[in-house]
Amino acid sequence: MNELEVKAALDSLALETTKAVDGKIADATKELATKSSIQELETKNAQLEAAAREQGAKLAEMERKSFMQGDAGKVSLAELLEKQMPEIEKVYNTKSGYTELDVKAAAVMTTANTIDNTTFSVPIGMIDSMNMLEFVGKRYGRQFITDIADVNTVAKIEEYTTWLEEGSFQGAFAIVAEGAIKPLVSTSLVRNFAKAQKIAGKYVVTEEFQKWRQNAYAIIRRIIMDQMIRDYSALIVTGINTAAAGYVGTTLDDQIVVPNDYDVIGAISAQISSLNFIPDVVILNPQDAWRIRLSKDSDNRYLFPTITEDGTTRIFSLRLIESTYQTAGYVTIGEQGLYKVEQEGITVRNGFGIDVTGSSPVTAVVSDFDNNRFRTIVEMFFKQWLPTPYIGSFVRAQFSVVKAALLKP
Repeated sequence: MNELEVKAALDSLALETTKAVDGKIADATKELATKSSIQELETKNAQLEAAAREQGAKLAEMERKSFMQGDAGKVSLAELLEKQMPEIEKVYNTKSGYTELDVKAAAVMTTANTIDNTTFSVPIGMIDSMNMLEFVGKRYGRQFITDIADVNTVAKIEEYTTWLEEGSFQGAFAIVAEGAIKPLVSTSLVRNFAKAQKIAGKYVVTEEFQKWRQNAYAIIRRIIMDQMIRDYSALIVTGINTAAAGYVGTTLDDQIVVPNDYDVIGAISAQISSLNFIPDVVILNPQDAWRIRLSKDSDNRYLFPTITEDGTTRIFSLRLIESTYQTAGYVTIGEQGLYKVEQEGITVRNGFGIDVTGSSPVTAVVSDFDNNRFRTIVEMFFKQWLPTPYIGSFVRAQFSVVKAALLKP
């Protein structure tokens, strides 16, 4: 065997030895990797089980707190408006400016965050056997704007509505002798106006939610439209409350030994009537209405004077409207139809937009188009006003304040 043949044989032997060693190493590595993977999976499984138990405990605690607290942490729009009343009155009286409400932040509606499947423990078996019932919504307060205001819906609302009001009358007519000079009389007119306002909101939905949650999407659109009407009604109620006069006083002040709720309603009605208006409607919170219903005389007989011949409940001659839009402890009485509201229909528009975070500098810009989502704008234009000659036709007062004024010293 020459030198070349020996070298070739040695190279061949080295190659075979290397392959054998590599195979053994690979088998050993595979075995070690399998044992390591099993140990790793067991460790991760234990960690997941611990995390699941911890999460379950937290969910149970959250559910317990939610059950105990109920709606205590929630704030209604009516409460927010009541809190902001001084600022709202300023805007109403000056016909300029704006006020902001601190409401809960909204979010983009997606397939993951819009339908809550965790509040109630949904059983796994429900997937195999179930039936779907109709959507169940929440109960809200009675909307009574059309019951007390003159509401006019138009196809297109103008920016301003203007009208002439009666001004001051000077001089007086009198009996004059033959040939005598007649007294001079004159009057004036005052131009007043109301400016259009807009109530609006938007919501953002992913295309996946619209595509794969069609029934839920239809329900949500209906809820949002209803919420818009409720918020609109609350704003009109706030306008009425702002324009309403307070209790100033009547000849009944300091005359009643133990004033009750009926005395308050009578005194306010007397004040309105003294200004030549005809009070015909009273607005109460249901709690106050039931307190009045349960009032009794000295013989333990109920006092509530009602007239229900036409299905309408009345206190004295006033038509009773009960609504949680009225703050408990307050009463509003007035002549219906004198407060004016002009409104357009609701406008709904769909399109793409962007969300911008930060200013000077801008830190992030998120595009609807790039993120497969779209936004819907819901808005309505309206005007509301109480002509100056009708000031005093509505009075809003607190029961306790009026009772204090009526109390005989």
